[in-house]
Amino acid sequence: MFELSYKADVAGALDRVNAWWNCAVLDRPAVQVIAPAQHRREAPTKMFSSTQERWLDAEYVVARADAHISSTYFGGDILPMFMPNVGPDYAAASLGAPLSFGNDTSWSAPIVDDLDNTPELKVDPCNRYVQAILEHTKVGLEVGKGKFLVGITDLHPGGDLAAALRDPQQLCLDIADAPGRVHELMDRIRPVFYDLYRLQDDLIMAAGQHVRTTWIPLYSTGRYYVPSCDFAALVSPRTFNEFFFHEIAEEVEWLDHSIFHLDGPDAVRHLDTLCSLKKLQAIQFVVGAGGGSVASWMHVFKRIQAAGKAMHISIDAAELDEFMQSLHPEGVMLAMSAPSIEEAESIIKRVSCWT
Repeated sequence: MFELSYKADVAGALDRVNAWWNCAVLDRPAVQVIAPAQHRREAPTKMFSSTQERWLDAEYVVARADAHISSTYFGGDILPMFMPNVGPDYAAASLGAPLSFGNDTSWSAPIVDDLDNTPELKVDPCNRYVQAILEHTKVGLEVGKGKFLVGITDLHPGGDLAAALRDPQQLCLDIADAPGRVHELMDRIRPVFYDLYRLQDDLIMAAGQHVRTTWIPLYSTGRYYVPSCDFAALVSPRTFNEFFFHEIAEEVEWLDHSIFHLDGPDAVRHLDTLCSLKKLQAIQFVVGAGGGSVASWMHVFKRIQAAGKAMHISIDAAELDEFMQSLHPEGVMLAMSAPSIEEAESIIKRVSCWT
């Protein structure tokens, strides 16, 4: 078993997460708590000619990530991790869509103007953004060796990729006006997820990191990822089942461990369909902006638990007692932050008493 200098008891955390995937509890329920470390490290600074240049500078991005990770206490069952990232439209960018960069995110412009005359839509390993993710991965693996994990980037394939290539509003119109062409588009972009995953995963495995992770901090020695379809919030269950569900089901079958990211209240209409996927181990329901407190959606978490799925739930520490009183601990991973290491350890002790 490997060790990480930024985290004590890696083996215990991995064992609890493995039990969590199976809706089981070992010595205590699973919990993830981060807090400021006792010793903080200043992140490096550098002048850039553009925001894009700052995003793509692998040495700079990884150095800042290393400073942040070393300044964080990872309590319970969370491991230190760096995820290479150029924003949520990376998959579209890998097919040639231009990216615009802001301080905290990026967005792409549609490149499919006519469903009767689409571009090639195949991943080019020499694409500048694919190369950027691979370079960030290589540098992260070098700098993080023995300190932190490197994760698979945010991919957003399937329906979200189709929406990025076509424009979300236009894709809604296409579903009504040209459903056959939408099916053809979905078939053409289906390989993108697997191509991008393998390119990065091959580097990670070759470097000797045999634990996979990604933007939801869970872990697997097999293939792990987070299937999602944020675009599903705009469509009916019938449309979701016809156009997008099959690709999600294929991803789940290909992966060894998977947790579906259910994005916002409008996506809850698809919950029963997703729970029908036997191999899908877990669901992450995110309330979203304007959705109120996480605890106010307890009825949704109870539905997920009743369906036999595990859950990763980000909460405010003030909601902890309500969750422990309302749910069974098996298959529940509560994630939160604390203002100090002492308070983080206190939270973990409270969760240890959850029965």
